[in-house]
Amino acid sequence: METVKGVIAFICVVINTLFWCVFLLTIAILKFIPLEQWKRLCTKLIINIGECWIFCNGIWIKLLHNPKWNVEGFESLDKSNWYLSVANHQSWADIFVLQAITNRKIPMLKFFMKHILIWVPVIGLAWWALDMPFLKRFTKEEIEKNPELRGKDIKAMEESFGRYSRYPVSIFSFAEGTRFNEEKKIDQGSKFINLLDPKSGGIGLTLTTMPYIKLLLDFTIFYEGSRRSFWDFLCGRMSKVTVKVKEIEIPQDLLGKNYEEDSNFRLELKSWIENIWSEKDKYIEEQRL
Repeated sequence: METVKGVIAFICVVINTLFWCVFLLTIAILKFIPLEQWKRLCTKLIINIGECWIFCNGIWIKLLHNPKWNVEGFESLDKSNWYLSVANHQSWADIFVLQAITNRKIPMLKFFMKHILIWVPVIGLAWWALDMPFLKRFTKEEIEKNPELRGKDIKAMEESFGRYSRYPVSIFSFAEGTRFNEEKKIDQGSKFINLLDPKSGGIGLTLTTMPYIKLLLDFTIFYEGSRRSFWDFLCGRMSKVTVKVKEIEIPQDLLGKNYEEDSNFRLELKSWIENIWSEKDKYIEEQRL
């Protein structure tokens, strides 16, 4: 029965995505017309289409799996605010859960995307149309070989984030950079029990290029049971989820600084994020007991 549900859920994901992509990509193309008011209208329509896609995903999830999602901390959130959002990363299912619980309650989540993902058939174009930030970071080795690359990632982010000043958004980062498992934790030497060490680069560059963001949303995700694959999610084996949402005011001494050029800022930001991760780790441990 679970396998049948998984197949049906996969078909629902594909049909729902293809259906809304037709409207999404049509308006995205029309958005190239160089009129500011027209661009704003198209942006609103694109956001509404994205919210409809998320809403329809929520329908098949509810009908097939009747999930028991316990969400804490949404009482004080505001759709008119700009947010920087972070979460621990347990599974690809995290994206569906986070989108479902935040849809139309806060500005749509804008997930950091590796630049290569824009070439994923259909869905890559959908992410592009939804104004997801596609970023290409350069390693120290690449910069040493080609010094002209220095600062290009900052400029790319400034261009990407410039349009976000027109309307509220929630910039989102899985700060651990990859999904958690015990093997990765051991390889990394993580200082946490239930988490990987967070990375501060994406957060620091966001604060550098988006000075109007003053609030951080911290999502802590905990699934009952040990199965974490996307197929497990589609089959309904991950329907018991607890998500704790915490709104945190970003300290003033972390605002208005340049992540690439200020080493003290990098250290202060790393320490602040690790403190948040420490509280997150304790909460997850409490849920496991």
